[in-house]
Order: sequence, then C-alpha cells, then structure tokens
Amino acid sequence: MKYQTIYIMVRVAVHADYIHIAEAVHELETQSKLSLTDTANINILETEILLSRVRNTKNINHGKH
Repeated sequence: MKYQTIYIMVRVAVHADYIHIAEAVHELETQSKLSLTDTANINILETEILLSRVRNTKNINHGKH
C-alpha cells in the first residue's frame, strides 16, 4: 500500500450561539472532529482542518437584512 496525502475541501453549514463568527470558527478548529472511515482499500491515518474561510454575512444570512 502506498502512502499518499489527499487534500479534501469541506463546506460545513452550522447554527451557532455566538455573535461573532470568528468565535464559532475558533471553536470548530479547536474542538470539533472531521471523521473519515477506512475503506476496503484505504486506511485513513490522519485528518485535520487546513483552512478556515468565512463568507461575508450577506451570503451567510441568505438575503436577510
């Protein structure tokens, strides 16, 4: 079996009890887990969040002003 690094970008929609989005992002980065399971031909060795990006609030609120 060959060792390889695969980069996967994930979009996550959340509802959070924070006023500032930066607080929610920080909590997700430090406390939540991204989980992938092994398959018949692939053993998952490690996962991590590589990049956090926040869209502007106009897009997040889906048109609410």
